[in-house]
Amino acid sequence: MIQKQDIETILKINGVAPTAPDEEIRSVLLSARYNNDEVDTAMMVLRENSKTHETRVDGLHKIFHTDEALKPSEISSLLGIEVQLDDFTIQNNRRRDMSFIQTTVVTIVATLLAVAGVAFAMYYYQVGMFHPTVSMFGN
Repeated sequence: MIQKQDIETILKINGVAPTAPDEEIRSVLLSARYNNDEVDTAMMVLRENSKTHETRVDGLHKIFHTDEALKPSEISSLLGIEVQLDDFTIQNNRRRDMSFIQTTVVTIVATLLAVAGVAFAMYYYQVGMFHPTVSMFGN
């Protein structure tokens, strides 16, 4: 990860101040063999406020590692733009409960499939009422 101190050191060695224009800093970083993506990242790190960085890291941790809701200020810092939101949370409590009719239908279908499976297995292996020595029709 690119550290702000490392970028400032490279700029200091090349005689460029960290407050110099972006084009000048880009040319120094490109001459230090940074690729374009690394230069963009370095510019972001160099221009980033340390307080904002901590908020951004905390917000990203909340997004990827917890189920907590983000505050409007955290959303603004993550997006990098000002967002006006009221401080409310919409709870979407969809429950995945089945109705009594659905439960009854599922139970009946499962029971019928189980009985049909057992009957087929008995017929296939010729056991129980399907055994050749058992006469169902009174031979």
